[in-house]
Amino acid sequence: MEFLRDTFKNIAQFVGRMTASQVMMLLGILAGTIIGIIVVVGWVNEATYSRLYSDVDEAEAGEIINYLNEKQVPYRLTDNGRGIEVPSGEVYKTRISLASEGIPKSGNIGYSIFDQNNLGMTDFLQNLNFRRALEGELTRTITELSEVKAARVHIVMPKERLFREDKKEATASIVLKLASGAALSKRQIAGIAHLVAASVEGLKPSNIAILDYDGNLLSSGQPDDPVAGLSSSQMEVRKNIEQYLEDKAQSLLDGVLGEGKSAVRVTAELDFQQLERTSETYDPNSATVRSEERTKANNSNSDKGADTSQSLAQENSETTVTNYEINKTVEHMINAIGGIQRLSVAVMVDGKYNQVENADGQMETVYQPRPQEELDQLGAIVRSAIGFKSDRSDQIEIVNMPFDRNNLVADRDALDSMYLRDFYLDIGKKVLLVALGLLALFYFKRKARKLFSALSNLAPKRSAQTKTAVPVIEQIEEVSPIVPEKRKATLVDQMQKTAKDKPEEMARVIRTIMAE
Repeated sequence: MEFLRDTFKNIAQFVGRMTASQVMMLLGILAGTIIGIIVVVGWVNEATYSRLYSDVDEAEAGEIINYLNEKQVPYRLTDNGRGIEVPSGEVYKTRISLASEGIPKSGNIGYSIFDQNNLGMTDFLQNLNFRRALEGELTRTITELSEVKAARVHIVMPKERLFREDKKEATASIVLKLASGAALSKRQIAGIAHLVAASVEGLKPSNIAILDYDGNLLSSGQPDDPVAGLSSSQMEVRKNIEQYLEDKAQSLLDGVLGEGKSAVRVTAELDFQQLERTSETYDPNSATVRSEERTKANNSNSDKGADTSQSLAQENSETTVTNYEINKTVEHMINAIGGIQRLSVAVMVDGKYNQVENADGQMETVYQPRPQEELDQLGAIVRSAIGFKSDRSDQIEIVNMPFDRNNLVADRDALDSMYLRDFYLDIGKKVLLVALGLLALFYFKRKARKLFSALSNLAPKRSAQTKTAVPVIEQIEEVSPIVPEKRKATLVDQMQKTAKDKPEEMARVIRTIMAE
């Protein structure tokens, strides 16, 4: 208690020695400090809310709010009551607690539907639950796309038929709700169709219809035309090849002539005809013995009516069979699709521009064509870049002509002025920020200097009865030692003389200075 009493006494004495303006300044600083501490503490302790559920029906939103009120979980509503947010640290805990209570009931049903043991379920209900589970799982997968906010998937699985002609194919329809400002590309739409088709047995991508929530048809659900698809792919291949060759030639010309001094266009004729050929070639001059078979026969014939001393007639025979193998070459060839049949290249080259003095003594720009030797060298460069082949009837044309640079100069001037304006604005902003910072620094430095000077030069508290000339003179004598050394001695003498002759005026001046 003694310490607190002494502390408050010292504070009271310190404040009592201050003027009214100094007291107001001190109170303002204390109030600002307290308000800043409160704001910082409130900002640090402010709870960050995260989305618990979105697009919830009103009835289910009421059940969720009642549950949150019972558990005393803070929440707030968004999207006109269809979205519910809770503190970030309570999101997953709250979802698990609500799921244990069976809330919400209209969520996407997945394979968790089979976690319940329903005895006596018929095959029809079992198939229906399987389809619902499959639709729910596909919906969850599709909504994982950043562009898709919500989705609905409907699958039609036909019954098994005895005869093939009575069998029907499976179909599906998908309704997508896209995020604000989002759009799906053709590749993404095709990817969604193939995803659903690969997840359902017997479902083809051509039997899937995809729509958005505005009723726009994104995928027709009709079988694709193979001829049209082939034509589009062929055009894409041709475009890629032409762009590739143009970039190769253009990069070389830009390195030699400079950017904007040339233009290259390539037209490629491609062979998309697919041929499969099998040929057999025989070489009659390369006969080789494959096998040889020899048969020898020894036959003896005797005449029964002849004498035994008669000599026997003998007959010997030999048969040879030789098989020859002729060389045979079998070739099975499939030509490459998209091979280059012919290239047509058009190259435009700008000339040179020289500054020439005219008859009036003024400088003007004169166009000068490039020599033919230089054009031939540029043509050789382009031929090497694109893989020019004369036996393929490739064609290249190089034309030297002046480019229209009026629009180019105007655009360049506009860009330069825009960049220059942005540069000056950026510099101005930086200079302004620096100036404001310096002004603020000087202002606070001046205020702090005045405050510290006033606190260090405070005189003891005086009563109204003791305000005489003698204390004023003593106060002047106390203040005079802190006068800068550069001040002249005559000025000090004049101040002392004035204080002795007119103490009332000097006291009034000092009080005015301290009040300011």
